[in-house]
Formats: sequence, C-alpha cells, structure tokens
Amino acid sequence: MTEVLAAEPTTVPDPVDAVRAALAQIARTEDAVQAFAAVFADEALAVAQHQRETGPAGALAGLPVVVKDIYDVGGYRTGNGSPGAPEHLAAEDAEAVRRIRAAGAIVLGKTTTHEYAYGVSTPPTRNPWSPDRIPGGSSGGTGAAIAAGVTTAGLGTDTGGSIRIPAALCGVTGHKPTFGTVSRRGVSALSSTLDHTGPLGRTVEDTVALLEVIAGHDPADPYSSTGPVPDFRSEFDRGMDGLTIGVAEPYFCDRLAPDVAATFDDAVRILERAGATIRRVTFTDVELCPHVVNVVCGVEAATWHAAQTGMSPDKFGDDVRQALAVGAAYTGVEYLEALRARAAVIAGMEAMFAEVDVLVSATIAMTAPPYGSTEVDLGGTTVRILDGINALTVPANVTGMPALTVPAGFGADGLPIGLQLMARPGADATVLGAGRRFETLAGGVRVPVLT
Repeated sequence: MTEVLAAEPTTVPDPVDAVRAALAQIARTEDAVQAFAAVFADEALAVAQHQRETGPAGALAGLPVVVKDIYDVGGYRTGNGSPGAPEHLAAEDAEAVRRIRAAGAIVLGKTTTHEYAYGVSTPPTRNPWSPDRIPGGSSGGTGAAIAAGVTTAGLGTDTGGSIRIPAALCGVTGHKPTFGTVSRRGVSALSSTLDHTGPLGRTVEDTVALLEVIAGHDPADPYSSTGPVPDFRSEFDRGMDGLTIGVAEPYFCDRLAPDVAATFDDAVRILERAGATIRRVTFTDVELCPHVVNVVCGVEAATWHAAQTGMSPDKFGDDVRQALAVGAAYTGVEYLEALRARAAVIAGMEAMFAEVDVLVSATIAMTAPPYGSTEVDLGGTTVRILDGINALTVPANVTGMPALTVPAGFGADGLPIGLQLMARPGADATVLGAGRRFETLAGGVRVPVLT
C-alpha cells in the first residue's frame, strides 16, 4: 500500500459539497473497507442543504462526522455490531451526538464496532492500509473510515484501548480523555468503571475539534466529571522545552516487535532532540492491569447485559458469549480484589508522575495482525489477540488518565505504528500539546491510497 501526505484544509467547505465528497469516498472505498453499519445519505444531504441555505453555525458547521454503532442516534437502531441486539430504534441522540449536532456537525452514518465493543478485531471491517489486516477495535469502523479518507473525525469508545487501538493500527489519531470528561449517556455500556467516550481524528487538530464540543458535565450521567472543561489547546504552542518525558522499559518496552521497538526508539530521540528531557521510570504495579481489566470489565459487562431486555444472546459471537460467561463466573471476592489491585496501580501512576510530565510508549506492541487472527505473539509468548493488542493501552483505562495515540511511522510490513502519550488525570492538554508537536516533527500525517 502506498501513502500520501494528507492535505490540510484551508477554508471551511460548503456543507453540501463536503457531504457529497464523503459519500463519494464511501462509494469508492466501502466494498474494500466495510467501515459502515449504516449510511444516512439522504438525511446528511438534507441537513447540509439546510446549512447551505441558512449559513454555517457552530464550531463543527458543515463537518461530516461518523459515529460508532454503540451510540444512540435518534430514529435509528443501535446495532452494537451484533445480530443479537434489540430491534427497537433509539428515541433520542446520545449526549455526545447531540452536542456535535448542536455544533453544526452532520452525522454521516454509524460505523462498525466489535460486537458490543468487547473485542479488538471489528469484523467485517478491513484495514485501509492492507485489506487483509484487521483495523483494530472496538472502534474499528471509525478508525477505518477516517483512514480511508471518508471524514476527518468521528466518535469512539475506549474500555481497554478501543479508541487508541484502531487509531494506531489505521494510522490516525485517537484520544481517550480523562475519565468522566465526555458523557456516556446514550452509549451502550461495557464497564462502568473503565468505559470512556472520545474522539478519533486524522490529526490532533481534528481530534481536539470534536473533543472541545463533546466535553463537559452531563448531570444525567452519574460518571460525568463536574469539574471545568480544560482548554485543550492551551499547550499547543508549548514545544518540548522543559517537558520531562518518562519511558518505562519494564512492561511497556520489553515485549515489542522489533520494528515497533525501532520506531519507538526513533520517536523518543525525536522528542529529545526537540528539547524534552527523557527519564527512565518505573510504573509500580502496572503489570496488574490486564488482570484488573479482565475481572472488572468481565463482571460489569455481565451485569449490564443481564439487565438488558430484547437481546438475543444466543446470536452473539463465540468470543463475546464466552467473555460474558467468564465475567458472570467471577465471585464478589475476586471483583473486590481486582478493585484493590486497581487502587495499587493508581498509586503507582501517581508516584511516577511526580517525576515526569508525560509517559510515552508504543501504542500497540505489533502492527495490525492478519484478518481472522485469534492469537498474536507478544514478546515471544502466544496470547489471545485481545490480550496482545491491548497490553499497552489498558493502564490508561485502569487509572483514568488521558492517553493519546499519534502516528509514529511504519513497520517492516508497511503498516502504521502509533506513539502513545499519557499524563496524570486532568492533564489532557499536556498530552495533546506534546502529541501535536510530535506530529509535526515526525513529518506530518500520511494516508493510504486505496487501489
């Protein structure tokens, strides 16, 4: 697969032209990529025509945006990537969808998700860089649609890495905000302790444009932060001077594929040459994260599913059905022990960030696995694909800290590799500023040319 530099728009496009261009790109790429669960062509064109007639209004005016199919969109079925999902239509928009619409965004359609967001493959979607590879998940359709050039931004969710994984594997940007920054109302749950809603974008700028609109307290979401919305652009022009960046070799660096390790080392050198101070650090108890996620997510997912009506679990895929059964089998003692382990990880995070401003790692330990893979190699050990793909992303969910992935380069197979930047909870602006600077230093954003 070849690639080209992505051009930055210089003017706000006419909304009708923007939607028509997006629909044309879907027509060109969808047979190969299969990123969409539903396309709202007629509605999107009608909204665009109305905006053309009345004039642009809102920070996202005229922007076609895609929405992961676990968000409610009023008048449409929330399919959750599952033949076992209820058939009823959503009565109203999820809060994040309502906010992007109020800011002038045009909802182009719903993108595919791994079934009930419980996985990292997102069938039937393919990676635009190589259609024989997975796009990642569970927000795979959003990542693939952006990489395929359909749109510049979309909504995803992240419980163990589901925004950052498809962003990294598809060569785009994704930000998991600090826990509670974006409302989860109207979004199908996986784990109340670990779920995050947030944006994916072609660039950090595209990602922040959505984040600024969807962030902020929602009194109808009990997990929503009541704090003020930060200025996410406040460190865009800071540069790297005075920034201390941590590298935690145990856990984050000792299981990387050779090409990922080389790309990560190059990224650290780029940051250092730009003025950052690099410090080797230890993230105490971080190795507990996979177990914490398996237990906490398993129990909470099983609990949420047991409370739903209208589902047909017998139609679920084997992986999701088995994961829910495992979650239901954990005891209350095991769940409380996992929560205590989570507290230990959070303490380790807090101690580490007393030494550094940002922690960096590769986003994923390998490039996109072949489509249909059920296992991957992680540091010489064969593991379930879920455990291998999310190994480096789960710490941010366990702790609630902000985590950004930006494109860092390409592997020996020509597939994208992501750089992950993390900071203490509330320091979203720091990772976004550092990520934006790295994006520039790394030579801009490249997109695949689908042939």
